[in-house]
Amino acid sequence: MPKGKNCWYLLYCKAREEERAVQHLQNQGIESFYPVKSVEKIRKGVKSVKQEPLFPNYLFVNLDPETANFNAIRSTRGVASFVRFGITYTKVNDSIISHLQSKLADTDKSIDDSELPKIGDNVVINEGTYKGLEAIFKASHGLERSILLIKLIEQQAELTIDNKNFKLK
Repeated sequence: MPKGKNCWYLLYCKAREEERAVQHLQNQGIESFYPVKSVEKIRKGVKSVKQEPLFPNYLFVNLDPETANFNAIRSTRGVASFVRFGITYTKVNDSIISHLQSKLADTDKSIDDSELPKIGDNVVINEGTYKGLEAIFKASHGLERSILLIKLIEQQAELTIDNKNFKLK
């Protein structure tokens, strides 16, 4: 199968069966992309990191439109159907898939505790509403957030913020 002729198509999957569909597509030798993100959950006071779909019920498949058996793919376990506009299957631009893959690879690189500032260190918030504001690192809060002390109207207030959204001053 020459790579130059392949296109990415959008598939709609049965509820919570995206991973089953990916597995069965891989068994058929079909390249698929199922973007997931890590989400911190707290249940009964216990923190855990779960993988959740970026686009629930959807995944992407890379196919040669001239040789692919669209009926067999549509009949794959976990797959409901191709997303279509009329009779035309929805194609997704390669650059969008590449962008998603690179963004997800970047976000999977979480910051470990050794990279965080020490308690009392001055930091600068580099994203969001408080961008440019100086703060004091107070504590790590979960796997991906920290508590900072910011000065608002001559009083210090706590702010919980993603670790990637501030840096050492």
